[in-house]
Amino acid sequence: MVVVADGKLAFSKDRVVSATQASKNFGECRRRAKREPLFVTDRNASIETVIVDYDEFEAMAVELEQLRLQRLYDVAAQRLAAIDRDPSGETVPFSEILGDEGYDAFLALDPDDLPDGGLFA
Repeated sequence: MVVVADGKLAFSKDRVVSATQASKNFGECRRRAKREPLFVTDRNASIETVIVDYDEFEAMAVELEQLRLQRLYDVAAQRLAAIDRDPSGETVPFSEILGDEGYDAFLALDPDDLPDGGLFA
């Protein structure tokens, strides 16, 4: 488990290994990483890589995606509540909601590419 304090990672020196140590003793690093993440330093003693157990990585990735979705839902709920409070208020353009890349991708969609059955599946 990784500890975060004041917006920074907090860990002890025994969890830091040099890139040279990691390459020479990769099997040992993998075993240690099953218990707790290892932080690999470059030549300047700056941490550049983290070795973490796959199950922990998967849990972090799933939690991050859930948090991203929750944030999206929260923003949508806030916008809907604002519209409910003042229906005559300013509307938000669809392009702003999707962002530039999302809106461009939306415009590039061909409505005929999706079979009608896919609309109701």
